[in-house]
Amino acid sequence: MNNRPDSISDTRKLQLLLRFNQLISRRIELKPMIAEAMTQARELVNADRTTLWLADEESSELYTFVGEGLGEEVRIRIGEGVAGAAAKERHAVVVNDAYSSPLFNPEVDKRSGYKTESLLAVPMESTDGKLIGVFQAINRLDGFTAGKHGAFTEEDTEMFSSMAAIAAVFLENAVLYDEQQRQFRSFIVTLAQSVDTKDQTTSNHTKLVTGLSVAIAQEMGLSKRTVERIRIAAVLHDYGKIGIPDNVLQKPGSLTDEEREMMRSHVLKTILLLRRINFSRELRDIPRIAGMHHEKLDGSGYPFGLQGDEIPLEGRILAVADIFQALTQTRPYKQGMAVPQALAELRVMTTEHVDRYDNPSGIHVDPLVVDALARILERESNDLRVFEEASKWEAMLQGQII
Repeated sequence: MNNRPDSISDTRKLQLLLRFNQLISRRIELKPMIAEAMTQARELVNADRTTLWLADEESSELYTFVGEGLGEEVRIRIGEGVAGAAAKERHAVVVNDAYSSPLFNPEVDKRSGYKTESLLAVPMESTDGKLIGVFQAINRLDGFTAGKHGAFTEEDTEMFSSMAAIAAVFLENAVLYDEQQRQFRSFIVTLAQSVDTKDQTTSNHTKLVTGLSVAIAQEMGLSKRTVERIRIAAVLHDYGKIGIPDNVLQKPGSLTDEEREMMRSHVLKTILLLRRINFSRELRDIPRIAGMHHEKLDGSGYPFGLQGDEIPLEGRILAVADIFQALTQTRPYKQGMAVPQALAELRVMTTEHVDRYDNPSGIHVDPLVVDALARILERESNDLRVFEEASKWEAMLQGQII
């Protein structure tokens, strides 16, 4: 066992390795997880800072994915600097006197105001030998003298390489998952746009319902996972309209009873079409949620006539978003309401009321959901552009992770 004052015990090293392995196995957001993992890696080799560089194949560059002390992304060419050399040569690189090494690039120090003295860089590779990135530790701390830096050892290199190998497996899977998520979001937005294109009378309806639903869910303090489930359900909520004849879908005037029933059938069509998609476990409720935007709390909605708590909160949020957007949108056969008027209409629907045909009606929408929408509108001075931004529509269409 190494008894140097600047080393940590074998027991502590084992604990850190186990914690590191457990950490990267957890299903949490990638960047915060990596940041925590890098903190553990820093402790393991007694470094002052750590950086995770990821490889950009298209540009033949490395870029900082997580970098302690860095305020912005840094990019370097593969082969340049210590990290670039580790990436190019595919082996660990140790530099214990940075400013005397031809490998060291002082530009990052100049930009950050930090002085680098020693570096340890370890390449990360996929199972098929593809470069994923570089694991880097900066400034080995010297336990003998406070504030002084020491030299990275062979033992440090071995331990850091072990952590890099563990991280590489996780990152390979995470990058694949992110790519799948990008493809999925781009795909569903394209599907939704095909419906909006088919029905020109409600152009942008899906995007705005999505933004409204997401903003309301966030205002109500729902978890990020729930918000994303609501986002996807909102994107797909009208997909069943793809099966409605154009002469009904695009009719500028009032519908006959038969046409109205045909139009209502889009909800059930949405559910049936979405059930054909093999959603992941956390998205398995998407067909059900997407099909609830026309349900009403008093049971008078469709397609199932659900009442009260039979309608999950996600479905109640979609219902309010759908109604509000329809009320405020100008269409060929009607003028859109002003925001205060539309909100007042929703308020009426939170109580027993008389509908537009003078028929007595029960409670249609959740008052807590309407309250959340009202808070957003008040804060934004009734500016509906906030909902376009909340939809992240263009980002999803381009396959970005949001």
